[in-house]
Amino acid sequence: MIVSSTIIDEGASMSILSSTVWQALSSLPLVPVTQNMLVFNRGSSQPLWILPHFLITLGGKIVYLNVMIVPFPLNYNLLLG
Repeated sequence: MIVSSTIIDEGASMSILSSTVWQALSSLPLVPVTQNMLVFNRGSSQPLWILPHFLITLGGKIVYLNVMIVPFPLNYNLLLG
C-alpha cells in the first residue's frame, strides 16, 4: 500500500503513523507503549502502540522501522524520523 502524505524529517527521533492509517493497513499487530512522547511544543503525549518492524520501501531500498501509532489527528499520514 502506498501511504500518501508522508513526511521525512531528519531531525525527528522517531517515526509516527496516524491511527486511521494503521486501521487502513488492516490493523497490523501492535506492541503496547509505556513511555510518553515529547512533542514539538515541549508538551508530552501518550502514543497508543508501536508497530514493530514496519516495512517501508524508499528509493528501491527496503527498511524496517518501529513506528509509533498516535491517537490524535495529524497533518500527514506518516512521519519518518
